[in-house]
Amino acid sequence: MATRSEESGIRLAARHAQTGELLIIGDVPLETLRAYSERGDLRCPECGAALRLKAGDVRQHHFAHVSLAECAVRDAEPESESHRNGKLLLFRYFRQAAESAALEQRIGATGQRADVFIAPHFALEFQQANNSAAQWHERHRLYQAAGVRDVWFLGQVRYTAALSEPLRPISPYDPRPVPRDVFEAAAGAFRVREMERAMLEVFPLLYYLDPSDGLLTILVPRSLHATTLRAYRYRLPLAGCQLRADGLWTPLHPLLAKPT
Repeated sequence: MATRSEESGIRLAARHAQTGELLIIGDVPLETLRAYSERGDLRCPECGAALRLKAGDVRQHHFAHVSLAECAVRDAEPESESHRNGKLLLFRYFRQAAESAALEQRIGATGQRADVFIAPHFALEFQQANNSAAQWHERHRLYQAAGVRDVWFLGQVRYTAALSEPLRPISPYDPRPVPRDVFEAAAGAFRVREMERAMLEVFPLLYYLDPSDGLLTILVPRSLHATTLRAYRYRLPLAGCQLRADGLWTPLHPLLAKPT
């Protein structure tokens, strides 16, 4: 098992030392990447240090620093394999309609590294680790100051339904008129942490993405008290969602505007 320090040196993108070509895991044939790795042609896109390919049968394929001592831009928080799967899923899906897209993109104006950058101005973040409210608000503020629209996807591991209030069908008498019979609609209570509460101060919805099946769980808040969020829950595929001028659009959005 990789140590915390080793995890911080893992990358999903490498740059060819001779040509400068950006190489993304899954985009380039594995045998080609193996040949580059054996010849010492892989470099970190950020610090320029040597990378090697890690492509076994158990873990997700990735690049790793040959020597972390050479890496001048280690991540403050090492990424889990599910985190890497999540941001790779976002990159592969949203780049299809983009003029350009980048994985693990450094934002020069702020020094932040976006999980995925979709031109012209979207930063997609797949967040599984805990951040304080202050940390999250600062990251959001920096994106806004740089003219970047940040879209946040929480890992499905952060989704927790409260056992004290099991999911139930949405009643027509519920206080907010929302669609009741689409996208696995249900009402219930959910446990949220400090970071989710901070997000709800800025954004109207919470998005949870399961990287294993590409399903998006959406929580539409009813009320928030301490760590308990009462909300309407919907589930739909990431496929069909779009980035529009005001942020993420899903097939649920028009139904929330005009509930059925």
